Amino acid sequence: MSSIKRGAITEIKAYSTSHKKCGRVFVPQRDFYSLTYRYSGKILVEANGETIYSDSGSIMFVPKGLSYSTEILENMSMAVIHFKLDRDIEFRNHAVLKVQDNGIKQLFESIIRNYHVGVSIDFRCMSLLYELLARLEEFRLGTIANKTYDRMRAVKEYIEQRYSDPSVYIESIASEFGISTSYLRREFSRVYGISPVVFLRDVRVNNSKNMLESGYLSVEEIAEHCGFSSASYFIQVFHKNVGETPAGYRKRVINN
Repeated sequence: MSSIKRGAITEIKAYSTSHKKCGRVFVPQRDFYSLTYRYSGKILVEANGETIYSDSGSIMFVPKGLSYSTEILENMSMAVIHFKLDRDIEFRNHAVLKVQDNGIKQLFESIIRNYHVGVSIDFRCMSLLYELLARLEEFRLGTIANKTYDRMRAVKEYIEQRYSDPSVYIESIASEFGISTSYLRREFSRVYGISPVVFLRDVRVNNSKNMLESGYLSVEEIAEHCGFSSASYFIQVFHKNVGETPAGYRKRVINN
């Protein structure tokens, strides 16, 4: 829905309606955009090879020019807003948002109350619709932000659990989560204030410190347990980040 803000509203139609449960119906492409708020019931929608469900409390957006089929699974009632823009927008997919914001529901109802049949240009309704679209855009972006945070938290937990595996590196992590390395680096740094490369290195080094302090394992064994590809690489990374070799660190800590 982010592309909606690029167009100016030229026409609005708003109403409330209800329908009983019924079978599949094909809806051909239309020359307007549609927003619905479902008060009750549940429907199924299929478009572009995708199946989605819209139930009580959900908002559905259908773009101009999209053909789809729908089935009413439960008796339902909804608020409906159809609108036209002064230009076509790039957004071509239908979408369902599940919102817990009563203010959005009230905006739908205000638009319907202020709508006058036969008046296609109603500035009061237009202003309310702009506000509704802005609120939905904020909600959509907030949902994306939450999903990004949840994904980066999962990445962090994955690193903390799998750091001992030498095959775990940034490219393999990105592949595991189905994201690009650039996205991983950017969003992980944004959420945690540290790059995933540095975080992985720090987890390995910090765990190696604990093992060195125990005094039970050799440097070679610790390198293997902490996911370093070789003892020499472990010594190199440890010295660079701690300022002394693993053997020197162990000796200093144990003697103290």
